Order: sequence, then C-alpha cells, then structure tokens
Amino acid sequence: MVDFFCAKAKLVIEVDGPIHLSRQEYDAERTRLLSELKGYRVLRFSNEQVMNDMGGVIEEIRRALQKV
Repeated sequence: MVDFFCAKAKLVIEVDGPIHLSRQEYDAERTRLLSELKGYRVLRFSNEQVMNDMGGVIEEIRRALQKV
C-alpha cells in the first residue's frame, strides 16, 4: 500500500515519518520494485518536508507530472 497514487501518471508519493529511519533498506527495495518492475515513479517526502515546505513538495510533484 502506498500513501498516494496517480494511475494515469504512474506516480507514487510516499510521506515518511520517523519510523522509516529504521526501515531504510526495506523502503529502498520497495521503491526499486515499484520503479523497475512496475514502471512507477516514486517520490518520497518526509513529514517535515510536507509540514514545513509544502510549496517545495508541490513543486516537485508538479515537475514529475510534467514528465508524463
């Protein structure tokens, strides 16, 4: 299960909280599988990025969607 998904753009967005600090290998493998095997682009943001730099997060998502 992913946090956000846009089927048309084949874009997955993950928002990672502190628990992900102890799951970095798992997350990296999951990202690899989604990217290489399923063809999805995966964007990862920390909770802090979303809370403190929403404009930057939105801009990065916008740039990814322009590549569709």
